[in-house]
Amino acid sequence: MLKRKWATTTMALCLAANTVLLAACGGSASDQQTGGAAADTPRQEQTGGDGQAAASDFSGRTIEIATYLSGETLDAYKKVIADFENETGVKVTLDEYGEDYESTMKTRMASNDLPDIFETHGWSLIRYKEYLTDLSGEPWAKDLNKAALGVIQDTDGKLYTLMAAGSCLGTAVNMKVCEDAGVDPWAIETWEDFNAACDKIKAAGFTPIGNYFTSAGALANANGSWLSYEGAQFDDNEAILNGTWDWADFKTILDYLQTWFDNGYVYADCGTVKQADLIERCARNECAFIVGIGTSFQTAVLAQNPDAKMAMIPICASKEGGTRFCGIGEGAAFGIWKDTKEMDVCKAFLNYVSQNADGISIASGEISTLPCQVTKSYGMQLMEEMESHFPDVFYDNLWDRKYMPSGMWSVFQVAAGMFCEDQSEESKAEIIAYLQENYTDLYEAAQE
Repeated sequence: MLKRKWATTTMALCLAANTVLLAACGGSASDQQTGGAAADTPRQEQTGGDGQAAASDFSGRTIEIATYLSGETLDAYKKVIADFENETGVKVTLDEYGEDYESTMKTRMASNDLPDIFETHGWSLIRYKEYLTDLSGEPWAKDLNKAALGVIQDTDGKLYTLMAAGSCLGTAVNMKVCEDAGVDPWAIETWEDFNAACDKIKAAGFTPIGNYFTSAGALANANGSWLSYEGAQFDDNEAILNGTWDWADFKTILDYLQTWFDNGYVYADCGTVKQADLIERCARNECAFIVGIGTSFQTAVLAQNPDAKMAMIPICASKEGGTRFCGIGEGAAFGIWKDTKEMDVCKAFLNYVSQNADGISIASGEISTLPCQVTKSYGMQLMEEMESHFPDVFYDNLWDRKYMPSGMWSVFQVAAGMFCEDQSEESKAEIIAYLQENYTDLYEAAQE
């Protein structure tokens, strides 16, 4: 079978290369990287949905919280937890599941024994909704920005998670390279515009696109611009979501990606290069664009070169007038188990997080989804600058997460490696067959 044919030849490569998106979730930022943005007006002290103030006395009460966060972001979260404990008398048991988070949570869902609060990490509507409490009546809900609401708000207006910080995936831009090449990235609307910009950048002696293909980002996160959103070249959503999609239209995406290779837009080692190498190259002002990546990439570039000039633009439309969009991941997002026996404490905790979320978003290098009380994260500054140029930018959940059955991300990784090795028509046919076979199997497994 095609699955087995490619599994051996690409598995080591896929395991060795951290995906751009997953790596983006673990980024960090220093005080210098925040850019010194002006502070927003602090919100007034809020009260929980049951009338409890965020700093009420809950001495002797205990709640369990599960997390998958790591690094500086986890450290910032732990500080918020410690401060909450000190102010309220609550004892918090923190379960750090790390890479085992999803498997552990699935086991706990099966036994209906969940933590009082747990991170929804992109699945508040798709996977966890039936286990979560509706939080749309909480005082912080009205403060969430449109990027957050575009991902976590249900069709009936309900919210099941407090999204304190999130990943915003668009196209990272090295502004110095663009300026030196005479390219205005704010004028890029379609993939045709993008290629025209790449031509100028290559002619100026730079590498236009810094993606590495085993990240799967170029194959997965831009798919909505062709297949799913208003004004896209194809309207395949219904078939994609009901399991009948035949993947024929994906050939157009592969044909387009082939132009990146044919025109010399990508690095020759794009199939083996590591993300850390690409951060260094971007910090040295060698490449212009990285498609389908979170703002922690720019944060990492700035850490290596404080003089770097970085920006973010949306993922391009597949044709004139089509939607330009960014994928949003829930990032540091926290929901309450509907059967918790400590509902008032849990709501008070989320209230407290909503008023002290700046450190979490700054540590992650990603976007803030609540009004900042002290300093805007660097990611938030990038997003606001993008919105000033693209006020109609559309925010949606990560494409593979919303439109593909669970498990397709690793399939896209393998497919990306296949394409990097061979862009021939025969290879494209094998890639499409491989994607369709796995999509069908995973969709059917999800219905069982």
